[in-house]
Amino acid sequence: MEHRNTQKAFLVDRKQKKVCHVTNTCAKTIFKKDSELNNDRCLNVKGKFGPFQFYFNPLTTCLSAVVIWAFVVWCIYNPIESYNEISKWKIWITHKWTWLYIGTRDVWALFIIVIYFSKYSSIKLGKDDEKPEFSDASYFTMLFSAGIGVGLFYFGVAEPVYHYAPGRDRNRYWGRYNDNQRAQDAINLSFFHWGIHGWIVYVLIGLLLGVLSHRRGLPMTMRSCFYPLLGDKVFGLFGDFIDTMSIICTMLGVCTSLGLGVIQLNSGLSRLHKSIEESVSNQIIIIWCVTIVTTASVISGVKFGIKWLSEICFMVGTVLLLVVFFSDDTWFLLNLFVQSCGYYAQNFIEVGFHTDAFEMKGDAPDGKQAPGWMDAWTLFYWGWWVSWSPFVGMFFAKISRGRTIKEFITYTLTVPIFYTFLWLTVFGGAGLAMERKAEVLNISCEMYNTSLFPNYGPKYIKETFGVHRLSCRLSTDMWFDVIEQYGEIGSALHVLSIVGLILYFITSSDSGSLVIDCLSANGNPDPPILQRVFWSFTEGATATALLKAGGKNALVALQTASVCAGLPYTFILNFACVSLWRILKIEAGDLDEEAGKWRVGLFECFTTKLRFKNTLLTTIAPWYLLAETATKIEAKKKAYFTAYSIFYAFLFYGWITLMVCETIVDGISYVGWVILVIFFGYACRVRGSVREKYKLQGNIVEDFFSLCLLYPCAILQIHEQVDYELKTNLFTGLEQCITQKQISVNQNTQSDV
Repeated sequence: MEHRNTQKAFLVDRKQKKVCHVTNTCAKTIFKKDSELNNDRCLNVKGKFGPFQFYFNPLTTCLSAVVIWAFVVWCIYNPIESYNEISKWKIWITHKWTWLYIGTRDVWALFIIVIYFSKYSSIKLGKDDEKPEFSDASYFTMLFSAGIGVGLFYFGVAEPVYHYAPGRDRNRYWGRYNDNQRAQDAINLSFFHWGIHGWIVYVLIGLLLGVLSHRRGLPMTMRSCFYPLLGDKVFGLFGDFIDTMSIICTMLGVCTSLGLGVIQLNSGLSRLHKSIEESVSNQIIIIWCVTIVTTASVISGVKFGIKWLSEICFMVGTVLLLVVFFSDDTWFLLNLFVQSCGYYAQNFIEVGFHTDAFEMKGDAPDGKQAPGWMDAWTLFYWGWWVSWSPFVGMFFAKISRGRTIKEFITYTLTVPIFYTFLWLTVFGGAGLAMERKAEVLNISCEMYNTSLFPNYGPKYIKETFGVHRLSCRLSTDMWFDVIEQYGEIGSALHVLSIVGLILYFITSSDSGSLVIDCLSANGNPDPPILQRVFWSFTEGATATALLKAGGKNALVALQTASVCAGLPYTFILNFACVSLWRILKIEAGDLDEEAGKWRVGLFECFTTKLRFKNTLLTTIAPWYLLAETATKIEAKKKAYFTAYSIFYAFLFYGWITLMVCETIVDGISYVGWVILVIFFGYACRVRGSVREKYKLQGNIVEDFFSLCLLYPCAILQIHEQVDYELKTNLFTGLEQCITQKQISVNQNTQSDV
């Protein structure tokens, strides 16, 4: 149909089923002013300021900068209020959205596994004859360094110990098992938090952007993820909104890691030199020192700065890993690694779906529960991983050009996870061994309190027993307590750990900064230097604000930022799955992208005066157009329109009435929500009938969510579609009648002759 939108960037030769590449690079796609396909489709401002050039999206850049800097100012000037407020946000998310955080991970994992074993896995992220840009070794080190960073230093020892140590808020299995089983469960949970369920978000975004950018020439920016669903609308306000959310989400996610890294770094420096105390002030100083170094790395770009740093980071981490592996009980660690991998494979599904449903209620009669565990651990991790997904996914896509989908999934879901599991086994196993030995020696937490026991304290305990009771120590101390137990090389390992922390700190920071630069510049792979500097310093300021807001509870503030940032992005990732499946089917020639398009897009409900008027009408009276559409699609008499109208109006206004009555009858609003769901169910049925009759794109899940989120636009869309189809059929019928009559006249004329 000529009136339907065409997606110009998706050009496919149907006979040969080969993709016609629009351009070779993102830069040409978005920045070539005279391009027939793009014509500066994204909002942009470019020019020079003295010796510096600039190119950025003013709406995306300004809106995200205002939100981030407003948050920074709020946290710095009112730290107590800001901390209390964001803590409330986290509690609300935990109680209301745990099911979504947990359930979506399993769906995403299953989805990627299906793609891996499908015929689509042979599709290359780039031209069919393209070779990988980086060697396998460099590629792996960049994947690992960007995807993990300082987190393994902070949690490598601390997390298994926290899961093992007894306590109502520390151990999910509190009071259920013996000490050996508790130790194994501690490793199992650590594997779960750092395994496939974590990395899957990077794979999803990286894969989708890799296909769209390297094969279709779309800009390397999060807005492109929605192109298979929305077409050219991603280059408008909707795309600006997606990129703005991505910048904010990425900023909070990266700053969580930077905050954890600087806390750990401060602890390590303090142990090296007693004059450096552990304080928020010193942590802020460290942040800004590293930010300056990060800025220099970001300016140099991926091929020089980040690639070089990633390889050094990996080497430093590997040296630490191997030294501890051979210095400790090597055979025990090997046994633990094999055993833990088996437990991980066995419990993969069970743990992946566990939501602490009973535990979070906090009403166990025997008291054996940990109601705060889910909030402090799994939910924090899933929010943290999701908040990292825009920048790590984009970074993965950026460095994966020339690799097949199967290679991409293999590298991101096997080798890095194997290395991570080995890391957690070595350092976590060493930490658990120390904790268990200290427990046998009857070292108690009270012995660390010098006000109660002046003759004891950390130094005396270490010198006397040679071990620490790690569960009595701060999480920042646990790492250094473990590596310092290896005699004379302990000090060298301490220094090497600090070097590794600094390097991983810089790598994570400059990777995040570079991706944020690209997002704010409409996917420009080489954003101007002035913008790189701005976002690097904004990153440092945001990390400072989170530490300032948290104060002594800085870790909680950092965790809260990740959980809050991850929630809205979880919805985006769900739509990304639909988008990825659609573009893979198009690439393989299984789906005609031009067939089955809706006449009106969901976001075109305000493009004309008539549509604007109908959208307002549908907002307050959705039953009218819905009843009219149902009557037409089913070819019913006008009497059915009245019946449909009364029924749909009863449901819609019944919901509103019961919501208002909540002030009089407690709990009646829940009945109202049920009625609203029923209304959406019937609307979904009508939309599905329209879609099936005219063979339009979509499915029942898309129907339901489009109605729940944008019911005025969704109802207007199906109403216009039915009107258009009926008019088209009417005109076609008239043309056929006229043609038949003309043929009949001609035949009569010939017979008369």
